[in-house]
Amino acid sequence: MKSKKYLLISLIFFIGLSGWLALNFYSPNIASVVADTLRLDDQEATIRAINKVMPAVVSIIIVDQKITVLINLSTGEKTEQKVKVQKGSGTGFLISADGLILTNKHVVSAGEEKTAEYRIILGSGKQYYAQLIGKDPINDLAVLKIFDKNLPYVQLGDSDKLSIGSSVIAIGNTLGRYQNSATKGIISGLGRSIEASDQSGNQAETLDNVLQTDADINLGNSGGPLVDLNGNIVGINVATDQTGSSVGFAIPVNDAKPVIKSVREIGRIVRPRLGIRYHMLTPEIAQEYKLAKDSGAWISTNETGGPAVLAGSPADQAGLKPGDIIMEVNGIKIQGKTTLLSVIQNYKPGDKIGLRVFRDGKIIILTVVLDEFR
Repeated sequence: MKSKKYLLISLIFFIGLSGWLALNFYSPNIASVVADTLRLDDQEATIRAINKVMPAVVSIIIVDQKITVLINLSTGEKTEQKVKVQKGSGTGFLISADGLILTNKHVVSAGEEKTAEYRIILGSGKQYYAQLIGKDPINDLAVLKIFDKNLPYVQLGDSDKLSIGSSVIAIGNTLGRYQNSATKGIISGLGRSIEASDQSGNQAETLDNVLQTDADINLGNSGGPLVDLNGNIVGINVATDQTGSSVGFAIPVNDAKPVIKSVREIGRIVRPRLGIRYHMLTPEIAQEYKLAKDSGAWISTNETGGPAVLAGSPADQAGLKPGDIIMEVNGIKIQGKTTLLSVIQNYKPGDKIGLRVFRDGKIIILTVVLDEFR
């Protein structure tokens, strides 16, 4: 009996010692293998996503006329000569097999609409001239079209499902020289409101509900896709904050879907108009301006100037006033990522909507008939 007890205790000790040895001598290797596998999976997902999207990413070159004056030195006679010069460049991406291209409005606005030429270069090197279908009147988006078939095109994702920390890839015609460059980062912030302008300070506009990313967005990347690791488009690269480092912004793809739908169904960009300038409220903004509400759409003039309520607009006709805070649209609360813009775009010109508005300490109800941006 004693020998059996001794054997049992010895076996238990031996097994315990083996486990201790395995834990202390083999776990670092196992952890290393797991970490390497995760890194490899992330790298492979990144490469797959880039390869999936890259064929549909295009470089856009805007060419327009420039008038030069020639002087005959012997007679002093002046003659005008029109020459074509490059006015700008950017990026876009194909959203249909028959050639629809989504890009930024400020990219195509580098040239005059009546005289500009839009040259499109695919990743394959094939080149086209594009037709301008339209510019979005309320967001920095535009649609071009090239005429071909069976073209590569992207898959649109769901930007509402993004969270801070989501991995994303920015692809674009960096600096107008390095076609289809890719940078990787994460979503750094959601629902940002920014004032954006070009390098000369022109074309200033408010961009609402944009995504912030630390994936490098350089000059020339404007209009290019922001891609998740599944190779789906989640944003359209639009701006950078040049006072910081790796602070880029993209328009959520869900905000572009009404534009795409309109072009496909109607052949042009149709947006419903309310006719106000506003800021989406946060507790910080409410505290700064001593407002009674910390959420909603606060009707106020932005940094670009202009009236808060446009004269003759649906908002003006309905009785909206500067300082009003729109709390709800047809029972939908305006707060966070549910911006006034995103809600209004669910309606059509001619639709009647009800607004719950906070004014001078009271809640009032107003009815608005939307019209069309022109």
